[in-house]
Amino acid sequence: MICDQVKGGRIGGDMEEDRQFIERVKREILYGHDIAPPFVKADKCKGCGQCAKVCPVLVFEIMDKKATVVRGEKCFACGHCWSVCPEEAVRQDEVVASTTLKPGRAPAVPPDRLQLLIRERRSVRLFKDESVSRESLLRIIDAGRYAPTGSNRQNVGYVVLATKDKVSEFRSLVEGFVERTFKAAQDRVASSLRAMKEVSPMDATMCYHAFNYEDVKNRKETSAYFVLPFGSAAIITHGQPSDATSPFNCSVALYNCSLMAHSLGLGSCFVGFAIAAANMDETTRHWLDIPKENKAYAAMVLGYPGLKYRRLIERKMPEIRWV
Repeated sequence: MICDQVKGGRIGGDMEEDRQFIERVKREILYGHDIAPPFVKADKCKGCGQCAKVCPVLVFEIMDKKATVVRGEKCFACGHCWSVCPEEAVRQDEVVASTTLKPGRAPAVPPDRLQLLIRERRSVRLFKDESVSRESLLRIIDAGRYAPTGSNRQNVGYVVLATKDKVSEFRSLVEGFVERTFKAAQDRVASSLRAMKEVSPMDATMCYHAFNYEDVKNRKETSAYFVLPFGSAAIITHGQPSDATSPFNCSVALYNCSLMAHSLGLGSCFVGFAIAAANMDETTRHWLDIPKENKAYAAMVLGYPGLKYRRLIERKMPEIRWV
């Protein structure tokens, strides 16, 4: 057990034990495998120090005017050292896909074009009866894998419902869950009102959604159905609750996916009730086959938009506290 290595309030008895402890945590808890440290080609290194400056865990030191790997066990393969080295003297094999692949003009997208892309992406709930190709889904998920993750763990899992039939099965499970949830909330609200007690904000919110649900459920196939729109595909992201960054990792990855979907002419809509069902309803969770140690954190439905959005909408101004 890793905890057996903790001695007298510190990790190990010496630097070598500390190094072994770090490597075990990385292998057994954080990454699931050993991460080889970067290496420096001394004949190419000019000692500029950029690798040492950019490394968040101080893997490098400049010694005798050369970059030297001194804390290789701390490397988590973010690739910054390899990316910034002007001489291509540093290499981290875990992140090198091609030595010839380089970024284009930076930034690749001017601010005004990026702002337009962000504003164009809408919550689409009406879709054409047209399937989304596997090629498009893979390209969308590929955008998700380049999203940042805490400590570069890259531990976002994806469940993909690639057909309309699978989305329909999922919808039925989610509907069963929300109907039970709404009924329980309505019963609690009725009980609170009879007893002249304050209604909880959560129960009040559930009743609000329940009223809307009653109005739309009988024409859900032709309406902007908020529970789970009638798209042709869906993606759910999941991660480990033990990782405090999992909610961020999974949400940002899926947002990346939504932007790529938009650029491919697809519409998307994030669906919170689907996440609640995936985590709280055992039947839904079993059907999705999410690993038992993981939790769902984000979900969206995809498809080709059934309507054209002709105008951009405004949002309320953010609340900002400058410190």
